[in-house]
Amino acid sequence: MRYLPLSKITEKMFLAHSVFGNDGRVLLKKGTRLTSSYLSRLEKMDFSDLYVYEAPDETWDCTGPVSDRIRAEAMQVLWQSLIRVVERKPLNDQQISFVIEGVLKDVLRNEDCLYDIIDLKTADNYLYNHSLNVCVISILMGKELDFDRDGLKEIALGAFLHDLGKAYIKSAVKKLQELSLLDTVQIKQHAKRGFDILRPNFSSRVAQIAYQHHEREDGSGYPLGLIGIDIPVYSKIVAIADSFDAMVSRRVYENPQWNEQALEELEQESPTKYDPTVVAALRRSVALFPIGSVVQLTDGEQRVVVAATKTRLILQKTGQLSDLLELPTDDFTRIEKRVL
Repeated sequence: MRYLPLSKITEKMFLAHSVFGNDGRVLLKKGTRLTSSYLSRLEKMDFSDLYVYEAPDETWDCTGPVSDRIRAEAMQVLWQSLIRVVERKPLNDQQISFVIEGVLKDVLRNEDCLYDIIDLKTADNYLYNHSLNVCVISILMGKELDFDRDGLKEIALGAFLHDLGKAYIKSAVKKLQELSLLDTVQIKQHAKRGFDILRPNFSSRVAQIAYQHHEREDGSGYPLGLIGIDIPVYSKIVAIADSFDAMVSRRVYENPQWNEQALEELEQESPTKYDPTVVAALRRSVALFPIGSVVQLTDGEQRVVVAATKTRLILQKTGQLSDLLELPTDDFTRIEKRVL
């Protein structure tokens, strides 16, 4: 299993991660042989990298903490919610609550779970995948901070809907593209708009997450300029998850950072911008070396990460699918560096 740029994928390879449309429809199923026509279509859709199998009988899982079924349902619900906001119709809070229950069940079913994938975002699907990623990461962080299940659900709802206020800003849905000055001004209004949208249907905590996810410890955030003592921990969780997912994503003005680089930057900006306790919860919630990354061992050998949990990494030798090395997470001394 590999995570490769489209330019290095051959017609002998198979898709290892289903590709979804913004409305949750599966455009290409996991296991599909990647013909030249499929690769051309994916390139036109602005995909730059994909998870691929080098053999049809590979079974390594790179779907992340959320199953394809729940991902499809969540993307469909978010797509429908954005449409309802634009049409000024009330949100279907029962439908949203139902899909978040599914996300929670998936994320919490495995005690060893980490956010372990390199996400596949394009300009068109950024908002949908970002919202779900922030939701998943926030649940894992909340779990690390000992929130009970009711608290985790409120965090999940707020995280999933945190950018709903961007529905009115067409270019914001395509965050990988460059924003105009007017777009930037409007973007700063999305937190308040999200709060106003959520307040009639959801708890004050859920609405406040949308309102406060751009606030910072030193008061430099927006829209209210709150300082750390005035920002609830659930809003801090989503703020940090939001920043992390943006940092590891491809953007028009910046290449994606690796997980370790993003974590180090967030730690360097603590306690000025971020709460160190909450950043520490993030570090315990995401894989240092996500599935598909390539690491170099101290003996110079390079291997691909094919599984990552809180307790172990499984590394596959490139080109030798049966040559596996298992490392406990307390023995990363054998890893010299990440190379891809």
